[in-house]
Amino acid sequence: MLCLVGMGVLGRRHKTGLALSLVLLLLLILVFSCNSVVLPFASGPVLAQDNVSPGDFIPIRQVSDPYPVFNGIAVDPASGLVAMTDVNRKGLLTYSRTGASRRGESTPPLRQVFGPLTNVGFVAGIALDSERKEILALNNDIEDTMIVLPYNSHGNQAPARMLAVPHQAWGLAMSGKQQQLALTVEIQEAVVIYRRDARNVEAPVRVIRGPSSGLADPHGIIWDDQHDEITVANHGNYRGLLKNTGGGCVPTDTEEPESGEIRPASITTYSADAKGDAKPLRTIQGDKTHLDFPMGLGDDPANNEFAVANNGDSSILIFARTADGNASPLRLLSGPKTQINRPMGVAIDTVNNELWVSNFIDHSALVFDRKASGNVAPKRIIRSAPAGTPSPGFGNPQTVAYDSKRDQILVPN
Repeated sequence: MLCLVGMGVLGRRHKTGLALSLVLLLLLILVFSCNSVVLPFASGPVLAQDNVSPGDFIPIRQVSDPYPVFNGIAVDPASGLVAMTDVNRKGLLTYSRTGASRRGESTPPLRQVFGPLTNVGFVAGIALDSERKEILALNNDIEDTMIVLPYNSHGNQAPARMLAVPHQAWGLAMSGKQQQLALTVEIQEAVVIYRRDARNVEAPVRVIRGPSSGLADPHGIIWDDQHDEITVANHGNYRGLLKNTGGGCVPTDTEEPESGEIRPASITTYSADAKGDAKPLRTIQGDKTHLDFPMGLGDDPANNEFAVANNGDSSILIFARTADGNASPLRLLSGPKTQINRPMGVAIDTVNNELWVSNFIDHSALVFDRKASGNVAPKRIIRSAPAGTPSPGFGNPQTVAYDSKRDQILVPN
């Protein structure tokens, strides 16, 4: 039996304990977020401030980004909406599909969900349920929850419902046909499938996971109801599996299981009803694929294509749906004219023949013609900050180091 660390939701007897753990975790996050300290490396006077309690330390300077940074992206052409997760300010933003930046200015959102009641944290994947007018968003590294809010949510609004999910859940896809949700889980190298309206602490209906599955640090995911397939983007960081020996969990399935393996990035496709250690129907992998740190995926079943947000080389790759092996993409969007900069998400609007890209670095989301290829400029741009605003590129930094030789601060994300 495989030991699913962080997947206590699989057992009913863990419900109470996990619920209490989530409450304690949220309290700790509030405490630490209110008492964070930036330590200066250069000596200097500490400026006195009014109303400072004894023991409080005021930072001499800080590096931060005051603007939203887009991560996941989803579009609902029927409602004329596009929605993005904000991994920096911990929020959700919705815009008019036809919205655009004027003269490089910020684009006003229709609505912004932000604040402690929202339970939005280090948020990653997002999906829009056009039938029920709901936004589904997935908290990744810290909160371990999926939150659901109505389209018209705004400000510091509590979710309509929440679901406890495994630690490091990242990608989110929905099946209207099967009324189910599929989540990728990085550290578990798994795809976890729930009922569409699952809430609180609920066991998944099934899990895809095992050495034959080809899953290795999975991120983006799409669910193609037309062809009954689930497709996943894998970074290739394979930590091995853990086996429950009765006395605890021990690593297995690699030659040196303690160290894991670094595998080439890949795109794996499964039957929509796959479970357990299921082999992929197809695997895209190899030097011709151009895959480099693939993040979000965009589905286009009507045209038998899908898109990949290729974060590693700042490009968008479009593959044939049935591509397999060391296959080249049908089209590639890349170059300075595109303004694609470390893309995290991609979405395809087949009604209006548009392809959307969410950039991580420069506070923007780009819109292209669906068939665009090469080094072409976007049709329009949504900006969360004025054009040219610097971005420190923080992505959940949890430690810091100082390089005294080069006089540099190192921040791993």
